[in-house]
Amino acid sequence: MHRGLDVLPELATGGGGPVALAHDAALDSNPGLAECRRLLADSGVEVRPLPVHRPRTLADAELLAGRLAGTRLVVAVGGGSLLDTVKLALAVADPLTARIVSAPQRGGWVIGPDRPRPLPLVAVPTTLGTAAEASNIVSFVHRGQKRALTSLALQPDVALLDARCTEGLSGQLLVEGCLEIILRSVGPVVGSEGPWTDTDEHALRPAARVAGVLSGISGTGTATAGQRAELADLSLATQRVELLRDRMPFTVKVWFLANNLSHHLGVRKMTALANLVPAYWSHLADRTAVGAQRVGRTWSALRAATPAAVPADPAEGFAAWLDLLGVAPAPLPSDVDIEAVVRSCLRMWGGGLPMLAGLDAEDLRRMLGQLRIAHSDSRVPRG
Repeated sequence: MHRGLDVLPELATGGGGPVALAHDAALDSNPGLAECRRLLADSGVEVRPLPVHRPRTLADAELLAGRLAGTRLVVAVGGGSLLDTVKLALAVADPLTARIVSAPQRGGWVIGPDRPRPLPLVAVPTTLGTAAEASNIVSFVHRGQKRALTSLALQPDVALLDARCTEGLSGQLLVEGCLEIILRSVGPVVGSEGPWTDTDEHALRPAARVAGVLSGISGTGTATAGQRAELADLSLATQRVELLRDRMPFTVKVWFLANNLSHHLGVRKMTALANLVPAYWSHLADRTAVGAQRVGRTWSALRAATPAAVPADPAEGFAAWLDLLGVAPAPLPSDVDIEAVVRSCLRMWGGGLPMLAGLDAEDLRRMLGQLRIAHSDSRVPRG
């Protein structure tokens, strides 16, 4: 369920004990955060401010869990990393979940128990595209690995959306947010193997709408309050069950490769993901006729929503689109980097695990060797 900030006093009042206001410490001047503070102060509730500095790891979440103890409601204000950390902190407050999350394992996908959350959670996103305010999954770093935890108990009770919260986002973050919405929408479309369905058509519509908005944003480096509000709604729409109807699990395999590449090179998630898409789409198109059809129809829908002239070939067209959008290319990985990423991917997501089923070491090396780097047509040959 999502609503506006105006309902915050209604959610916060009632019951004893303080309300925790957990927020990214770097957002202290964010207008949305200021409005949350004002609304809570005016409602007369006791507020426990909890600024959080650059959260990433399970240890960060465990530390935050201790700081949340004794509160009766958590209001989390921040981007995807902050919201994930708060969600994880509330999850590991349960001893069984804490043991499961911290247990040694080869795979990177952790399935948590669907146990009740100890405190209700209100999520207020200050970035666009992650959908962390509505998802039942978190990403975190533990023992040097970037893992994923999924559980129904991770889904916030309410998401509060307000354009003031995303005011002042840089052009880069706006573009990245739009691309994340698009790629999350079309990922299951290009990755599925069955016949084309109404579900595929339904997924392409919001992606094409975001592509149209993105063209205007990339030209000015800014987005109006109305555009940001629309993008927030479209991001939430990617979490609807209808988009996954008749889908096999783990159809978006490039996410797992991007996850490990991002962690190994120390680059932003969307930098890794966007720059892998041309190589991944080429792989899907070359593998089967169905893959070629799905990639082709997907790119046609996005290309039609983009006023700029970009190639009709999906891989070349997407790479050219990234150039026009000003998306930074990935740093050139060395042979040692590529082998390290391949090994970590096979250990965490492959070797009989379903996340990378159908992809072997050579497939991963080939895609990493075709990573978009200094120029969109750059290809680094690998043996």
